[in-house]
Amino acid sequence: MSAPLAEPHSAPSSTPTSTPPGGPPPPPTVERKTRKRKLVDASVYIFAVASVLAGGYIWYRDGGAAVVQGAEEATISLVSVLPQLVLGIIVAGLAQVMIPRDRIGRMLGEQSGMKGLLLATAIGAAMPGGPFASFPIIYALAHAGADIGSLVAFLMGWAAIGIHRLFVWELPFMGTEFGMVRFLSSLPLPIIAGLIARWIVATFPSLRDPIRGPE
Repeated sequence: MSAPLAEPHSAPSSTPTSTPPGGPPPPPTVERKTRKRKLVDASVYIFAVASVLAGGYIWYRDGGAAVVQGAEEATISLVSVLPQLVLGIIVAGLAQVMIPRDRIGRMLGEQSGMKGLLLATAIGAAMPGGPFASFPIIYALAHAGADIGSLVAFLMGWAAIGIHRLFVWELPFMGTEFGMVRFLSSLPLPIIAGLIARWIVATFPSLRDPIRGPE
């Protein structure tokens, strides 16, 4: 008596089980490259040494009470800026995940040309708030693919043009004439600074990627 024949096994389907019959395939999962970053760099040690030296000098000159007073003033300053700093860092972290790197590269990267400098200048000029809001955004753009020329133009647009400062501070306190002269004379500065920054990194290739560092 012959043994029963085994039923042939069907080949596994290449279509994912989560895809409904006849439906579009799911989008491919894009793996985002993570970058190792130093938690402590040279600037931390520099500020730590400067703090110790300053505290020691104040202790020697004015006594321990002056050191305590300085620490209290520093604590008050830290508490006052901590919410802005934390929220700015959160926005920067979310922006690095939310904004596609290739899109930032096209808009603000090395190949963006003058359009990239103009766009970075406009964004920086319209950016409200202080450095606790602006610098985390600059940091996020740097890690998302913006080149140093666009970053410098962004920073100069925020610092030199600052549309919000024009309406909140300059026009009410200094008058329309001064505010408009200052505003118009500052318009070309971000573009000039961005072009100079690109020329510097083209002349000295070791400075091409000073923020992102090696991959």
